Amino acid sequence: MSTSESTLIRPLDVTAKDEDELVHVFCTPCKRRAMHHAQRPVPYCGKTMPNRPLRDDNGHLPVCMVCVDLARSGPCPKCGTRALL
Repeated sequence: MSTSESTLIRPLDVTAKDEDELVHVFCTPCKRRAMHHAQRPVPYCGKTMPNRPLRDDNGHLPVCMVCVDLARSGPCPKCGTRALL
């Protein structure tokens, strides 16, 4: 296990509700794969996404800082792709 993987913490109990007005960050290859298989993609923060279209970053909603911190801290734990932010 590399150092970057061992320091990456993924919250298991995410308390954010469906109503959270945040733009979440996704690993692009994992998001594409999920959409291709008609599954809901999982953002870096681990929040279960609601069954509705994903919000785009239109500049009016805050970005989920947990997603940003996890994306910057190391590669995607599922596929190993490094995020470019």
